Amino acid sequence: MSDPNRKLITVMLVLVWISMGMFFEVGGPTMVDLRMKYNTSSADIARSVSAQGFGIFAGALAGGLVIDAMRTWKFLVVTLAETIAIVAVILMPFVASLTWLWVMFFSVGTAAGLINVAGQRMLIEMWRDEAASPMHVIQMGFGIGALIAPLIINPFLAVLELKSDGLVNASSNDATLPGGSELTVIKESRVDVAFVTIGLCSATLALPFFFYPFVKCFRRHKDKYQNIDETEESTVAPAKNGIVKRVLIILNPASYADGNFTFGLTVFVFIILLYINLVGGEQMFGNFVRTFSVDELQFARTEASYLDTVFWGSFTIGRLAGSVLAYLISIRKLFLLDLFMNLLAITFADIFATRGKNFLWASTAVVGFFIAPLFPAGIAYVNTQIEVGGMVLTLVMFATGFGQLLYIWIEGVLYVAYGPRTILYALQFSAIFVFLISVIFVAISWTRKRYVNNEDQTLVVTSGHDVKMTSDLRYSDLSTSN
Repeated sequence: MSDPNRKLITVMLVLVWISMGMFFEVGGPTMVDLRMKYNTSSADIARSVSAQGFGIFAGALAGGLVIDAMRTWKFLVVTLAETIAIVAVILMPFVASLTWLWVMFFSVGTAAGLINVAGQRMLIEMWRDEAASPMHVIQMGFGIGALIAPLIINPFLAVLELKSDGLVNASSNDATLPGGSELTVIKESRVDVAFVTIGLCSATLALPFFFYPFVKCFRRHKDKYQNIDETEESTVAPAKNGIVKRVLIILNPASYADGNFTFGLTVFVFIILLYINLVGGEQMFGNFVRTFSVDELQFARTEASYLDTVFWGSFTIGRLAGSVLAYLISIRKLFLLDLFMNLLAITFADIFATRGKNFLWASTAVVGFFIAPLFPAGIAYVNTQIEVGGMVLTLVMFATGFGQLLYIWIEGVLYVAYGPRTILYALQFSAIFVFLISVIFVAISWTRKRYVNNEDQTLVVTSGHDVKMTSDLRYSDLSTSN
């Protein structure tokens, strides 16, 4: 693929990730409103929001089974997923029960799972050994979307007077906070307008992927180039291998690690443990930080709303910084640096965040900045150890969905039972666990690399030169102009 074409598609993917950041993070800023709208507890709303985790399971499974077979038509999966998410977000405020709210969040999660598997596989195929920096760039798009979402939503949230201290955001229903403070409606909620606006903005950002199928078909007809989606004479030959054999190859960890089953399985276990705890902690903090500020430190309306903006703004800057550093230092060193700084930042938040409003502002910014680069850095580092095919990305998304489900659901229960400070304790556990397992894995992979002398055990992707693909799931050419 020519350099301009892959840059153009990368920009399109960044726009899709901005869109995904907007629709995926809509639950955080509206959690207090939804809590009052349905006259229920934080735990019940948290369970509905956590349905995104179940949805990611479904989306990742569907994407993993078909994505490599679709070859250059992977973008159709992205188009379908965007359609599902847009419809679900627009319908979300009009459902009549928590059950249907759960279904809508599930649909959003399914869309996110499909986009992540298809989009990241496209990116890795295009950039191969140069994928670290572009991976940070598209993931930065998620942070931009999550940053914009609270700014769009905030004008439509209700204003309630907190009789004990100041103003907070909630819904138009009279209610009490966990501490028992009474609320009086100042401004009615228009949260339905907020959801519809987010849906329309997401649709606008995804427009290039809706037009791209027509452009691709037109160029194929005009240039009369060979149908590059046809099966080539290669190791990827479903018709020759048979469906059962193909599935066994896809599920076999050795297929991604040059035939080394033990190392492939080790990487799979690492991926599961890393992304369950990393994304679980990240999503839990992003969804609960605003509610935490209201219930623990009695933040006023504007303060609580902009705390979301600070977190996702710092998150975006962190991923931008990661994309720059990925050009300057090796991905292994960058990954280790990210791990250490994330642990330090979260420890700082755990100690100081509850001591006052200024401490919470600072802690939120620091946590957002240092937790952000870990997701793309993890994928980029794994990409230097094994081939990150569709099934590997599916595994990442399974762990991501389960982590969000686990952390948000459990924190919803802990929040009600033991209070807001449990957010910080859960986040600290996440940081410590992620640091320990990652350092152990880096040590294992580094030791393996030093003592591997057989030339046939070359890594699928290395930093510095292209190598021949040796697994059954090799890279395919992603081209729009040949």
